[in-house]
Amino acid sequence: MSFVKGTSSASKRKRKLLWTALGSIAIFLAVSVVFTLISPLPSSMAIRIAFNKKMAVAPDNFDEMKNRVQVIRNLSYPSKHKDNAADIYVPTDKAGPFPVVLWVHGGAFVGGDKEDIEIYATALASEGIAVVCMNYRRAPEAKYPTPIIQTNDAYLWIRDISYEYSFDIGRFIIAGDSAGAHIAAQFAAIQSNPSYADEMGFSQDVPLHTLKAALLFCGPFDVAKMDEGNNLAMNFLLGRAAWAYFGKKDWSKHFLSQATISNHITNDFPPTFITDGNNLSFEKHGMELAEALKIKDVTVESYFIPVDTETASHEYQFIMNTPAGKEAFDKTVDFIRQCTES
Repeated sequence: MSFVKGTSSASKRKRKLLWTALGSIAIFLAVSVVFTLISPLPSSMAIRIAFNKKMAVAPDNFDEMKNRVQVIRNLSYPSKHKDNAADIYVPTDKAGPFPVVLWVHGGAFVGGDKEDIEIYATALASEGIAVVCMNYRRAPEAKYPTPIIQTNDAYLWIRDISYEYSFDIGRFIIAGDSAGAHIAAQFAAIQSNPSYADEMGFSQDVPLHTLKAALLFCGPFDVAKMDEGNNLAMNFLLGRAAWAYFGKKDWSKHFLSQATISNHITNDFPPTFITDGNNLSFEKHGMELAEALKIKDVTVESYFIPVDTETASHEYQFIMNTPAGKEAFDKTVDFIRQCTES
């Protein structure tokens, strides 16, 4: 009889522990859902963690490329904002001064790092093009337009150290991928549109005749459509990332006009190379921006991969051992040379 009672008591304790555990999980999930609804922080951190996984793939001849490039890592450019570090990639087998690319990394405004560009920057430098990859303070720790301010800070620093690293500041190129492409495009619009610079509270520090090109990869250029893709989960995360970046849950009501690139293009916008993948990316944004630039008589070269030839997803250009990745790189190098050697 006592054995039965003991067994019954043990079963009750197990059931109690199980229900306690399930209740704790339910409370945790409920709190997480509520927190996600009232703050962009959980989603932003999830995106940031996802971007810690490096996706770039080197081309087959990458070892040969590296032998022609010197890399100087983790220098600091002057800025009142944190995360003001940069890496410099300089050709070693050619005589400078070199055209210089300032590259703004992607990461949905909340993630990513300058090291994500290491393979691509090395490949460009092996072709005789200096590259500076910058970090910037990401959301939600910093709000819009902090990354654009830091892009300007990085440009001024590049100008000041141009002699030391054989940069030809008279052949300056702004570049970016994903969210970094939006930042880079907005920076180019500020430099080429005086009224927009005034609206944004920026000075125009880059002489227009020196801003030779913009290289824009896989960017969300139309803010109104940033979270209107075919993937509901991605739309949710992008909406939360935008909330973190712009600092308002109803961000589209406040920044729709100002942060949509096509609204601020003039015919002084620099010659532009635009590309995007055809799967889970912002291809329509790139196509529409290319058309808007052409209407303003801006020189544009675009590369959009036909769906029936190859599937190319977001940031496909960094997968440099694929046909599309190789083609994008070759077109990028050719475009830089056209813009800087004429």
